[in-house]
Amino acid sequence: MDERAFDVVRQLAERVDAGIPRKVNDQAQHARELFDLLSHDGGTVEPLDEPEYFKTRKTELGTWTEDLWTEPTYGVDASTTRPLEYNNGLVVDTAHAKLGVSGANSDRSAERRGTVVTGVYLEDDNVTLHQEQTEIGDVKGEIIRIPEMRQRANVTSILTSTVQRLAEGKHARRCLDEVDGPLFLDGSVYPLSVIYWTLLDRAGRGAPVGNWDLPTNVIENYVAVVDACFERDIPVLGIVKTSSMGELTDSLRAKITQHDLRGPYGTLHDVPWLRDHQFIGEVLRDDSLDHLTYTSWFFQTKVELRGKAFDLLTAVSNELSHGQPAAYRRAFAYVRTPKTGNVFRVETPALFLTDKDRREKILLKALKEIARQGDVPRAVARADRIARISPDNRETIRDALQTVESAFDYNRDGRWSHLEDPRSYE
Repeated sequence: MDERAFDVVRQLAERVDAGIPRKVNDQAQHARELFDLLSHDGGTVEPLDEPEYFKTRKTELGTWTEDLWTEPTYGVDASTTRPLEYNNGLVVDTAHAKLGVSGANSDRSAERRGTVVTGVYLEDDNVTLHQEQTEIGDVKGEIIRIPEMRQRANVTSILTSTVQRLAEGKHARRCLDEVDGPLFLDGSVYPLSVIYWTLLDRAGRGAPVGNWDLPTNVIENYVAVVDACFERDIPVLGIVKTSSMGELTDSLRAKITQHDLRGPYGTLHDVPWLRDHQFIGEVLRDDSLDHLTYTSWFFQTKVELRGKAFDLLTAVSNELSHGQPAAYRRAFAYVRTPKTGNVFRVETPALFLTDKDRREKILLKALKEIARQGDVPRAVARADRIARISPDNRETIRDALQTVESAFDYNRDGRWSHLEDPRSYE
């Protein structure tokens, strides 16, 4: 920017700043007052117990002695190349999934295993490519082809969601024989975007891809992991680092409207936050660098589409070994780390939380792992590191396709938060 343009931007920013109604402390207080209203029924999110938020020293959490699952802990992550586009309309994305193992004296041989999924999209009847598999040592790979889509604008996001979640779920399932401690997934505990496609069909809206069995197969991998771990009394936890979801704030608005909850000036409480992470970040705001702040558990009661209510796992209800889909509802709590102020959403199937004492211990286990690192659990960080596809790897993969010419989009911002928010496919 030249000096005049920058001065205009600065003046506009100052005017925006002057028009904001609350300062930081006031925002946090307002958020906490609204948080208490989550005790009312309504919307699609309910608290498991009375909604609460807590503040505990990191040292107390990191050395928690009543841990039922000391070491090792495990993490699964799948990295992708991001979509590679070619001038003939071909789109390719590859995901690489690994298991990370954390613990001083833990056997890390399982980290040698890998699962690779390459997804292909091309609207050309002359393509002879079919599902193929390959294996080199402990690494298994396969090619999948995505059928023609109804919504071509979402090709890249759907391709990435599919390969990433297929690789992650398959790898977690492959490694179950090695897992004898808490299993952390990098992201939601369920493949939310893929699940959403199956619910769109049931709501009569039509999934983005027509007759296709793969979404159900993706979900079944996660169900198999949850069931196996539940039978062994091993928690399965998803750690969501960033999210564009607004299910908590949407439910809060629904509760306020349903119960006519009004503020001090006689008007309905306003909920200015669009994203749950923004709202909870204010609820859990704290100046201390020595404490973690966190909430109690909530759970997703249903998904509403076209006036119909569904449980997340409705499409695979016959595959559930421990009850109906309602028993597998997604439960979650929020954690805010000091220093960075990052907000994580910790998820687990409600199946694991039926006992009040056990639900506290599962949350404390997640908090212990976060407190030790001041970040995501170490097993997740290890999985992320060993699964990561570097920029050089990506370019090598791009260049490996020699029969077509690469297409470059210099405006792509590279952010993939929509993969975790199923509403982005509406």
